[in-house]
Amino acid sequence: MKKIIFQLLLACGTIYGAVYSYMQFDAQPIFAVEFLCGLILGILLMGIWVNVKNSKINKYKRALEKEAVSSSESSSRVKVLESKIEVLEKALEDAIKTR
Repeated sequence: MKKIIFQLLLACGTIYGAVYSYMQFDAQPIFAVEFLCGLILGILLMGIWVNVKNSKINKYKRALEKEAVSSSESSSRVKVLESKIEVLEKALEDAIKTR
């Protein structure tokens, strides 16, 4: 979040600089300055967009990892319960045979 705010402040500063320089100078080089400011602003906006997309992708990856861990936990629990049932069945059979 801090990165996004910082990039927005940089973009606003770039726009302010372009407007200020346009008001101060009424000559042809202003177009080069406007072009550079627009280029920088575009790069900053794309940087913000990429950061947002990367954070969403990372959140999705973490959710998938959590889901995979929970499914493996449940399958291991099932295996433990099945082995307990087998032990209890064998103990019951042994108890029935001894009587």
